[in-house]
Amino acid sequence: MQIADRIIIVTGASAGIGQATAVSLAKRGAHLILTARRKDRLANLAADLAVYPGRILCIAGDIGDTTFARVLIERAITEFGRVDVLINNAGVGHQSALATMPIADAQTIFNVNVLGLLAATQAVIPQMQRQGGGQIVNVSSIVGQRPLPMSGVYCASKTAVNFLSRSLRMELRHDHITITLVYPGLTATEFADAKLGKPGSNRFGLRGVPSEQVAAKIATAIEKQQTEVYVTRLDWAFVHLNRLFPRTFDWLTDRAARRMIF
Repeated sequence: MQIADRIIIVTGASAGIGQATAVSLAKRGAHLILTARRKDRLANLAADLAVYPGRILCIAGDIGDTTFARVLIERAITEFGRVDVLINNAGVGHQSALATMPIADAQTIFNVNVLGLLAATQAVIPQMQRQGGGQIVNVSSIVGQRPLPMSGVYCASKTAVNFLSRSLRMELRHDHITITLVYPGLTATEFADAKLGKPGSNRFGLRGVPSEQVAAKIATAIEKQQTEVYVTRLDWAFVHLNRLFPRTFDWLTDRAARRMIF
């Protein structure tokens, strides 16, 4: 798929991976519908992207509200007539023990990371079926395959994203709708500062890869219609070696976490 002139929705576009993805796609000539809760951030991003040829539409709102998720898709179809790619990137994390984590925080995480994603996906599928195809890119995480302590609900939400995506891939295989899972590892974004529970500290105190590197992988996944994408070889090794040596990885992860978190 050529990105130029494609109609692409990016959720969670006001910062981090979403913002970097918007910039990457705009440079390639895409028409973008950008959404996030922070209206001012979206406006600033749209101003920065005005130098590129594609049209930019900003729709501020909370993707964790399933009603807004459907309105987002309806507005995109009304304004552009079609949606070629939906990038479900919006997400919220936490740093807190499962034993004491407020249930309200867990509900917020699942509303944004899972239910909002599902609502937007359900809303866009009929349009993609009518137009003869499309692509849904779900930004997951390597911790959806290898959980970490103090982030259990976030990890569980990303596992849910993985299984929803793989089920969709089987259900929609005859509709020419590609379902892409992207598995970023640790990424240098503001994500840690916005976490519920104990914000401001990243996993194990590490910085991670630039968000632009993840954005480049997403752009390539659209161009090549890829289905499962790891950002770095280390991310791939982390996941697959864990499957071979789960008890060893449990021990190493717990030891590292206790040094950096507790």
